[in-house]
Amino acid sequence: MDPKLVFWAAALVNLGVIVVLVVVGVASIRRGRVALHRRCMKTSAWLVVAFIGAYGLKLAFLGREQMSLWSPAAISNLRFHELCVLTMTVGGSVALTRARRMRGTRNVTRSPQDPHAPGSTVAWHRRAGWSAVVGAGLGFATAIFILIGMFERAD
Repeated sequence: MDPKLVFWAAALVNLGVIVVLVVVGVASIRRGRVALHRRCMKTSAWLVVAFIGAYGLKLAFLGREQMSLWSPAAISNLRFHELCVLTMTVGGSVALTRARRMRGTRNVTRSPQDPHAPGSTVAWHRRAGWSAVVGAGLGFATAIFILIGMFERAD
């Protein structure tokens, strides 16, 4: 089997795990389980970092895909997928920086003696986080079609 297909299949599994962690993280914060939310989101962020490192190695050792073999529709799907992944990455990064600003606040500690986080920080965290969630979900969906196309072109 083509090593590039193995790489992209593993990348799809990685993105699937990220999506599951994000869903669990969102559900946990809705239940007030801040520590589980934090663990899920940080783990998903580390999985993104691991993918970026693995992608660099893939480029170094296996090279790029032959885009000349791709249909215009497949290339459009790839570009949309890349936009989704960029949205996930930027949104997640912004959410993480805003979450760090909320440390020691009642929003995180749940302690009545701690101050509330500024409303703008909470709003930015929530908006950026939802951008990352939507980007991850759409990125996963489009990645499925990209991988199917890659397998079809490999035949």
